Amino acid sequence: MMHVSVSSRPINTETLIQHHDAAFRYFGGMPQECVYDQTKLVVISEIFRELTLNQRFHQYATAVGFHIRACEGYDPESKGKVEAGVKYVKHNGLYGEAFANWHELERYLADWLDNTANQRLHGSTRQQPRAHYEQAEKAAMLPYLTPSCIQASSAESIVTRKSDKTGLIAWQGNKYPVPMAYQDSRVGVVNHNGQLRISDSPTGEIIAEHLIRLEQGQTIKNTDHYRDKAQRIAALETDIQQLLDDAEHGQALCALLKASAPRIYKDQLVGAKQVLAAHCQQHGRIHPSLLTLLIDTPRLTAAGLRDRLEAWHSHPQRYRETDTVLPRRTSSTVLKRYGALSKRCSDQGTSHVIH
Repeated sequence: MMHVSVSSRPINTETLIQHHDAAFRYFGGMPQECVYDQTKLVVISEIFRELTLNQRFHQYATAVGFHIRACEGYDPESKGKVEAGVKYVKHNGLYGEAFANWHELERYLADWLDNTANQRLHGSTRQQPRAHYEQAEKAAMLPYLTPSCIQASSAESIVTRKSDKTGLIAWQGNKYPVPMAYQDSRVGVVNHNGQLRISDSPTGEIIAEHLIRLEQGQTIKNTDHYRDKAQRIAALETDIQQLLDDAEHGQALCALLKASAPRIYKDQLVGAKQVLAAHCQQHGRIHPSLLTLLIDTPRLTAAGLRDRLEAWHSHPQRYRETDTVLPRRTSSTVLKRYGALSKRCSDQGTSHVIH
């Protein structure tokens, strides 16, 4: 008789232990000895057939009372039966199937085990696996109870917590922060392998993750949760427009910065504000011809803005040259340029709002 466990994430030692627990409860007992290949989840190393076991898994095996036996390295013959079972699950149970979500896959496998895999006529014993297990093997199984060392982590049940007005939730004697938008709201909380996962209750979307502290009475801080990034960006855009003393050119400059580096737009605004503030303090307002040329460049970053300003001040005669070559931009021309840059931002999955 077989049991199948699946995982939506890479399998670690804790997951392997939980799969053992599920299998032993399905069988109604456990064997005296379990055979493994030399996975690091069970065997760390082998020298002259002397095994160094994974400490966490060895703790579980000792707690429940079964013996670990590892196959010899590079000896596929010693685990052929295991490989045959894996092939059967892939080719008979899963081949050609499609599932809408993970829970549907789990329900399908449970039904497949009970009604197909363990009810078929086995090729070796010529008996149904479940009937053969009940008659010939179950009596030799040892009794099994889920040990306390995995009771806390075996079931990841989501519980609800209400954050206070400061954006903190209580969990096992400590307080953890949630994003500002979830202050004074109910959120889902689950302990996942030592990580506290906090999710939006209606959608299940993960909104925060924290390492669970063993000490009690701690208040964990995450300053990023207390920032309203949209308001911060809007304030920076307004500051840049004021430094330029020209709202239209300021909007176009911000759009160019966003089109050039959309993922770090806020940082670019901070840098551009510092560059412009230093320039205004040392040289006064930016020359209109220079500002027009800066906005006309295909790509501009805060560092590029600083370099271009420094280069122009190294050659002041360029001001006089551009005064005779370039006409003064009208409001409609600047806004047209701004609209084109904003569209380029939206094509990259972001948008720019005129404030």
